[in-house]
This record gives sequence, structure tokens and C-alpha cells, in this order.
Amino acid sequence: MNGFCLLLLSSLLVIQPDDGAKKNRRPKNRVERKAFQDSYAEITYHDRWEKVVTVRFFDPENHRISEEHFSNYPLRIRHGRASAWYPNGQLRWACDFKNNQINGPYFSYFEDGTLKRRELYRQGVARKGECFTPDGTPTACNPLVQQAEFDGNQKQFIQFMKERLPRIPSTEPTLFITLKGTLSEEGILFGLRPMPYMAQRPQSEKDLARQLIESLHDMPRWRPLIIDDQPIQSDLLISIQFSNGKVFNASYGINLL
Repeated sequence: MNGFCLLLLSSLLVIQPDDGAKKNRRPKNRVERKAFQDSYAEITYHDRWEKVVTVRFFDPENHRISEEHFSNYPLRIRHGRASAWYPNGQLRWACDFKNNQINGPYFSYFEDGTLKRRELYRQGVARKGECFTPDGTPTACNPLVQQAEFDGNQKQFIQFMKERLPRIPSTEPTLFITLKGTLSEEGILFGLRPMPYMAQRPQSEKDLARQLIESLHDMPRWRPLIIDDQPIQSDLLISIQFSNGKVFNASYGINLL
């Protein structure tokens, strides 16, 4: 969804000598099912390299929740039709993506089928649109996507980090730590945890990550991610830069990967 403020993370991709052969042996249109707490996903791989993918979500009663198409699933590049439905089967919203940007008409509906929003997008930018109340009255359109925000914005977030996190012992003049958490629809950040890359880092950095998680377990309430006027639970990345043992900078952003 275009408009999110994303943190860009670098990682190393190690390819084993037989990886190519393994991928060539994978069948096309292979379906993988993944279970979650209150839903499950059916992931259909349309090519042996598992890039061209269709992802469908269902609730425990097998009602469809959403369907999206990807041209590069490892990078989560949406391309093609995307739709979502209410539990009663009514279409919630529908649009087309082109290289991960909304392109063309976007429609959303209230649960009774009444039109809520119709907009025209060109490469992720809304060119024109109309929004309506449940009784059909025209109303002003809020931005389709409103990013998650710390109370008081980015500047206050940095100040909060400087006050909350003590000076740390470090032999490195500059150190970066990135944590991942879940931001609820109510704006509560929970489940902070280190990123997977930390498994390869020195023990001192692993210990520091645990210390940061303990220090940040009761952060103030955030403004959650809002899509089409609805708060959405999302993953949030927090990146902290230390300079000579003190917080020098900090940032955050929604994680879609």
C-alpha cells in the first residue's frame, strides 16, 4: 500500500549450491496453508521460484477475508487485483495494484453494501474521489492510509527514547539495534522482539536488545495504522542508533514484509 513510511533493512542472502536445483524441482501451483490465531492463509505458488503468488485469507468458519496477487512474493510486490470481504460475504474493498502501487479505481463499502469511498489512483496517487456516510450523504475524504504515529510525532519519539534508555556500555562508537513489535488497533505496542539478524550478532548486542525490550515494555499509547478510516493491527519496526553509549537517533515505521 503506497504511502507507508517504511524502514529499509539490509540483509545477506546466502545461496547454497543446490538451491537452484531444488527450486527447479518445485511443482507449479503448489498450495501451502498457514494457520494463525484467528484466520488461516492459502498461499498458491504459480511458479517454481515462488515469486508469482496468490494469497487468500479465511476465517475459522472458512469465510474469505482477503485475496491478493504478487509478482514478487519474497519482496511483497503486489501486482493485480486485490479484494477484501466482510464476514457476511459483502465486498469490503477492491482495487488493482501495479508494482505495489494502487493503480486505477478503488472502491470500498459499508457492511450493508452501501458505497463508502470511490477514488481513482495513478501510480499510488489519488487523482479524484468521493466519500459517503452510511446513509449515502457525501462527506470529506480522509487519506486512505494514515500511518501509525507515536504520541507527539517523531521528534517526541526521539526525546522519549533518550529519556527512557540509559547510557549503555559499548566498545563500538556507533551501534544500531532494530526491534519488531505489534501495534494493536487500540494503539498498544506489545510483543517487542529482536529482528532475526540479531542471531548472528555478538552476545553483547543480544544482551543489549533484551535490555531495550525490558525498558520499552510499557510505552505510551500510539495512534494505530488507519486504512479507510479503520484502525488496523500492524507490525512496527523501531530502529535505535547509539553513539558512544547514548541514544543518538531513533525512528519507526510500519513493516509490511
